[in-house]
Amino acid sequence: MIRYQHKKFSILFGSLLIVGAWWLPVQAQQTTNSPNEQAVTTEDSTIPKAVTTADPTIPIEELELLLKPFTKDELDGEAQGWMSLLKTKVKELSDAEIAVKRKNRELQKTKEAVDALEDAKKALEEGTEPSPSGGVKAKEGAEEAQEALEKAQESVKEAVKQGEKTEQDKTSQGAIDQAVEGTQQQKDKAKTSSSEEEVAKVQEQIGTISNKVVTDEQEQKKTEQGLEKAKENIEEAVEAKAEVKKQVLVNMTRLRDERTALSDRFEVVLQELELKGGDVKSYKKYIDAISGIKVDVSDTEGTWITIVGWLQSKEGGVRWANNIGKCIGIVAGFSILSVILSTLLEKSLWMFPNISVMLGQFLVSLTRQGLFVVGIIVGITALEVSIGPLIAMIGAAGFVVAFALQSTLGNFANGLMILLYKPFDVGDMIEVAGVKGEVENVNLICTTIKTPGNKIIIVPNNSVWGNVIENETTSPVRAMFITVRVSYQNSITQTSQVLKDIANSHPLVLKDPEPWITTGELAEYAVKIWFKAYTKTEDYWTVYPDINRIIKERLEQEGIVIPLPRQELYISESMAKEEGSMAKRFKDMTLS
Repeated sequence: MIRYQHKKFSILFGSLLIVGAWWLPVQAQQTTNSPNEQAVTTEDSTIPKAVTTADPTIPIEELELLLKPFTKDELDGEAQGWMSLLKTKVKELSDAEIAVKRKNRELQKTKEAVDALEDAKKALEEGTEPSPSGGVKAKEGAEEAQEALEKAQESVKEAVKQGEKTEQDKTSQGAIDQAVEGTQQQKDKAKTSSSEEEVAKVQEQIGTISNKVVTDEQEQKKTEQGLEKAKENIEEAVEAKAEVKKQVLVNMTRLRDERTALSDRFEVVLQELELKGGDVKSYKKYIDAISGIKVDVSDTEGTWITIVGWLQSKEGGVRWANNIGKCIGIVAGFSILSVILSTLLEKSLWMFPNISVMLGQFLVSLTRQGLFVVGIIVGITALEVSIGPLIAMIGAAGFVVAFALQSTLGNFANGLMILLYKPFDVGDMIEVAGVKGEVENVNLICTTIKTPGNKIIIVPNNSVWGNVIENETTSPVRAMFITVRVSYQNSITQTSQVLKDIANSHPLVLKDPEPWITTGELAEYAVKIWFKAYTKTEDYWTVYPDINRIIKERLEQEGIVIPLPRQELYISESMAKEEGSMAKRFKDMTLS
């Protein structure tokens, strides 16, 4: 018995442990979750209310200054406040657009009634024309008029029904009430109702005519007058409805202006919030989604009123006209500034003799074109276009272009190296990549060289910078090196003295450094004397050919022989006597 009770107690105690093990974690989780839930609730409830929305027309400059000290949390509240204002304004604009569409349907039905009445009038007039069976024709005309009137009655009823539907819709009617005076709405409603009554009255008269042969001209005339009156009433109803629609469209222009103004101020708040670490993507997407003007091209009159209203509105056409004017003025101003600054830079470069001509040309071109590009960018910002996406697009396109034009970009980089290190300048005589001539022009892509044969050769900068560059005109002084060959029978001392006299007597040969004359080589048929003299680089091609001419003339005057290559042939007697040998034939030929 005791063992049984002990066993029972063990089972009960184990059950309590299991329940406790399950209950404690649940309670702990609930206790843990409660502070978080409370924190979330507290966080939502502690979002500051918007302060700057008290005056929705606050100037943007003042709003920017007002938002500067706000924290991120405070700016979140401001963003929500401006979002609420913008959403309300967009709702008003949407209601007005719906009201216009419904008015369009009313107008369409009313105009159909006018056309039907016109058809009825024509049918009655055709029935009064004389014919062998005039009565029957009049009856047929009345029946056709009856059908047309039924169509007109149906159209008027549809217009009345559409008007009642609009009146019952609080949003559409609210948009109309906001734009149109009550008297105009009453006029619209009264004209439509009276038109319906007039059409019903004329329909009853024509119904009488269709049941008998009409010969009474007075009765016929009375019916036609009723038709005319009904038509006039419906046309007046059309005018009344068109006037209501026009006023709603005009009010829509005002609403768009207010929406644009709110969007501008909202974007200022978002810009400040983004600078302080807030997430504004959803807000910006909303602004992009509700911006712009939607035009119903099927509604010609409405489209024209919308376009004219936008052109005349302060936040529409007037604003864009000002922006376009600013853009043109900015671009023109920067263009003029670029010309002035580049001209001043070009004239002031002479003060820096170490700057090469090609680097100066590059700086002038960079100043002019760079300022013009900056002017275009600033002009685009004046059009209220964000240049951030534009720059990102240019960067992405630049990566693709750079990959496709690797060799061209290599030329560009090498062109920069040439401009910076200036191994040659415009006007220098160089030899590079197998081309020798005078440098005509250097840009970031290629170098233009004019050869002595007056050919223009364009060498890519890759080939220029990647090869040995031989510049003959870098130094202000250039040496002439001439090898003079004289006969072994002439005196080396005499020849050297003649050459020294030539160098000292020439006016364009420099005295410092002194001319240098020495025996260079004892060649096979002549003695080579090296003649070296210096002249200014710009005089080189004047002095060099002149010195060569003077050397030849003086050597001839002094009796110094300039030998030509020759060979002496010695033939032995035995070889000359041998019949048939080449030596004998050569000897016979020389003797003859």
